[in-house]
Amino acid sequence: MLKSDSSRPLDYWLLWIVAVTALALNLYLINALLQVRAQAGLAAAQAAEAVGQIREASIAYTVQVDQVIPVDVTVPISRTITVPISNTIPISTVVTIPLEIPGFGTRNLTLPIRANLPIKLTQSIPISLTVPINAEVPVQLEVPIQIDIADTAFGPQLAEGQAYLDAMAAELGAATPEP
Repeated sequence: MLKSDSSRPLDYWLLWIVAVTALALNLYLINALLQVRAQAGLAAAQAAEAVGQIREASIAYTVQVDQVIPVDVTVPISRTITVPISNTIPISTVVTIPLEIPGFGTRNLTLPIRANLPIKLTQSIPISLTVPINAEVPVQLEVPIQIDIADTAFGPQLAEGQAYLDAMAAELGAATPEP
């Protein structure tokens, strides 16, 4: 074998160079993997925060309604209305009564009548009728709708996904917000 000036053979030094190079490559690989782990933890924490923001968001939409609704109904009405009547009717008239007196003949007797006739009645008036209604009612309105995502079926799934991502981020060593 080739001998160098030192007392050790060349393959000994080559073995050391290979071992030190392997150690340096392993250290570089470990460092790269730790950086990847830290980036994965940061990504999981950011994803958890994004899922939390989605869960706390809401959907807002305004529905425009512009329709004509046909109405074709028959409404039966059956009631009894009580009408109180309270009045005084003045009577002022002259009445001529033919009176037959035996031996004197027929004589006309004129009688003046002056009176106030008080009337106090309560009259019940039954009303029974059917009213047909045939119309078209235009409806134009805006209906605002706001749906909180947390109140939908997605809310619990998003909360579970956020908790999983927070746990993964903590396991990978990323800082996670306190719940």
